[in-house]
Amino acid sequence: MNVVVPCYRYGGYVTQTVTSILRNQHVDIDVLVIDDASPDDSWDVVQGLPHLDPRVRVVRNARNQGLIATANDGLEQAKGDYVVLLSADDALAPGWLDRGVDLLERTPHATFAKGPVRVFEGAHLPTLRKQRDLRSVVWPGHDWIAASCDRGVTDVRSPEVIVRTSAQREAGGYNPKVPYSSDMEMWLRLAVLGDVVEVSGPIAAFYRFHPANMSRGKDLLGVGELDSNAAAFAEWRAGAGSQLDDADALMARADHALARAAVHKARAAFLQDPGMFERLCAFALEKDSEWARPEVAKLRARFGAPLATRLRDRAAPVTEAVLRTRRRVPHLRARAGLYSAWVNDRLGTADHTRSGMKETGR
Repeated sequence: MNVVVPCYRYGGYVTQTVTSILRNQHVDIDVLVIDDASPDDSWDVVQGLPHLDPRVRVVRNARNQGLIATANDGLEQAKGDYVVLLSADDALAPGWLDRGVDLLERTPHATFAKGPVRVFEGAHLPTLRKQRDLRSVVWPGHDWIAASCDRGVTDVRSPEVIVRTSAQREAGGYNPKVPYSSDMEMWLRLAVLGDVVEVSGPIAAFYRFHPANMSRGKDLLGVGELDSNAAAFAEWRAGAGSQLDDADALMARADHALARAAVHKARAAFLQDPGMFERLCAFALEKDSEWARPEVAKLRARFGAPLATRLRDRAAPVTEAVLRTRRRVPHLRARAGLYSAWVNDRLGTADHTRSGMKETGR
């Protein structure tokens, strides 16, 4: 089992990340930490990691290559049956590799397994309270892709995924053409090659929100997130997706989901950012013009009325303050994730019962 940890300026987190990996006791682990020519003291921290455990190896890029190239270099070195790509600011929950590998061993046609993720902020990992019993559902790859198309996004963050190395080799590396959604495009590619094991119950991984997250380089609160998701679907359709007989129908479902999301965002954007309102409307029309045309026409008629325009202009100071706050407080999205995690802790992760899925239990 290989765990690849790309690190760029994450010296303050990487020791915690590696320690979390080493808590798994029932699988043979090889940890490779790659410092991507960090300009700060991260390499000083990384060099000390092999002292924690002889299973930890470290290397340093001679020059900065970026996350995708660094990740692909690490994946090419994977020799075990399974591989995990873990950012140096995230962490694994105790025992996730043990549980996930066991499930993949018993599901030979699956290309990857994913488990529940806890979103958090700050220096310390969350305390895990008593959680529900482990359960797993095996999605046929095509069904998982179809569900992702209907959402317009995959329900995967990244640290919670264990990939079968042979499938990773067949799928290839991460695609630099989609830097903000390369992981999403990868999961779609892998699902073309086999089933997906979805695990509920104990937390699998921790995803840290902070201002330096790579995903924040995109306008994720406007049309940028939708653009990134659309690009991932398009790259997948042009590549691995072309192997599926119903690839065009699946893309149409993804485009429809993206158009609906754009219309939903446009309602809020009218008050906050009129320019973004028009961009979102245009995006919806581009993705599914037949469905979006009447919806956009209704929005434009409603918000183009003189009364609505006057109300928006009068509310401008308030909406501008909201925008400033949103820019200054990048963890607002994390708050939503933290609340969701709080609810899941108490209600448990929902079990899937869709037709076509094969359920297993432990």
